[in-house]
Amino acid sequence: MKDFFRKIKLVDNLTTEIEIQRNEFVARLKENVDEGSTSLFSDMFDVFSSSSNEYKGTIRMEYFKLRRRRRFFDMNMNVAVAKGTFTQKEKILIVDTEINGFSGMMIPFYMFAIIFYLIFISTFLFAENIEGASFAFPFLVIHAAFMFGLPYFVMRRSVDRMKHELEREFYYMTKNKTPYNNS
Repeated sequence: MKDFFRKIKLVDNLTTEIEIQRNEFVARLKENVDEGSTSLFSDMFDVFSSSSNEYKGTIRMEYFKLRRRRRFFDMNMNVAVAKGTFTQKEKILIVDTEINGFSGMMIPFYMFAIIFYLIFISTFLFAENIEGASFAFPFLVIHAAFMFGLPYFVMRRSVDRMKHELEREFYYMTKNKTPYNNS
């Protein structure tokens, strides 16, 4: 299944090599990530948090799991979750990250939508006396394309955005104590 998600770009990998010690990097990462769950329902109250950290998740010495925190009026639907491991090779820290944009909550949505559209399409195809069936059928197909396509593109965009943001964050964490400090 992961191979299929990789092929349609809902799962991506990021390998970052950084010249820093693991202990120092993990400490800096913990400063920028609030401890908490990365599940879908845990983000319902993120908008009420007063924390200035952009990420929420779990950081340990061997691995991490994080996602972007939701904010009020944030139109970016970031649903991607990043899981990664740390490997130290002399002075170089290798961070292997897998970014997954597919949420398990989308399975019931897609199953319901498939059943819904199959019922309606079969009704239009096999019904002879429904007036306007030939007129409504193209609109139903277009509607189905939007209902299946929009969530896919939201998930795909969130994977690309998370990959870009993590590359940037990892780089800034190694260069400065605070990400946007110019000194």
